[in-house]
Amino acid sequence: MNSDQLSQLCIVEQAILRSIEQISELLAYEDTTHIDDTNHFGDKQLKIDVLSDEIIFSNLKSTKLVKYALSEEKPELHNMEGQKFIVTFDPLDGSSIIDVNWAVGTIYAIWPVDNDLIGQTPRQILTSGIALYGPRTTVVKYNAATQQVEEVTLKKVNSDTAGWVQTKNNIQIAAKTKIFAPANLRATSDNKHYEELFEFWRKNKYTLRYSGGLVPDVYQIFIRGNGVFSNPSSEAAPAKLRFLYEVAPVAFIIEKAGGKSTNGKISVLDIEVESYVMRNALCIGSSDEVARYDRMIGSHL
Repeated sequence: MNSDQLSQLCIVEQAILRSIEQISELLAYEDTTHIDDTNHFGDKQLKIDVLSDEIIFSNLKSTKLVKYALSEEKPELHNMEGQKFIVTFDPLDGSSIIDVNWAVGTIYAIWPVDNDLIGQTPRQILTSGIALYGPRTTVVKYNAATQQVEEVTLKKVNSDTAGWVQTKNNIQIAAKTKIFAPANLRATSDNKHYEELFEFWRKNKYTLRYSGGLVPDVYQIFIRGNGVFSNPSSEAAPAKLRFLYEVAPVAFIIEKAGGKSTNGKISVLDIEVESYVMRNALCIGSSDEVARYDRMIGSHL
């Protein structure tokens, strides 16, 4: 990208960071009750889901640079009146655990404009990031200018103002790990290969670190510098993760930090977008464990 393109990309990413700051404040005061509606994927919506979605759409539109935006709550192309980028996002990932006050997050990816996303692969993504709303509000993102993965943290600049401060740079994911986050364990009941993989991790005394939220379970891989997150499927427990809004953005940034991603057969970054609502199995993190996943589960697909 040239300097003009990087500058425009930065403007859009700043709009997303502004949204994350607003959502962080929203989470502190808004209730987490359900509304009488579901999204396209059949999930019951929370009022805070809808408000977070509206915040991001509004801030993206204000840049006049985004052509289309689509979200997990509204998985279709929405005209943002710009011409430069397409943005896909999950405004508030972790709705199923928010009522118990566990950490939740926001996931986003910025793509180049190519009229549509259908037929593209995540290798076309320009940048992506994941925001974690925990005791602190932090974001791990790919910096297209430095070509490094970094963390920024929302901190008080003065008594009235907060701002983003870089707290980690050049984040790298080691090949080896003893930390695992096994999602969709229901699939072990009729996927014997996943059961065997889980038992390997357990018997070899890997450390279990799993919250049930995609963002915190992936975020720890960046901060610890190693780890593996798995979410395979089975006939009785099919894949639930949404490709455009969850799988592709996290896989992109994981691989930029030196980790690996797979659907069991190929890198997630080589999967073509077939629809705005497609779902995929996923394993990401330290390369040795992703390779183990491919051998023990992927080879049987």
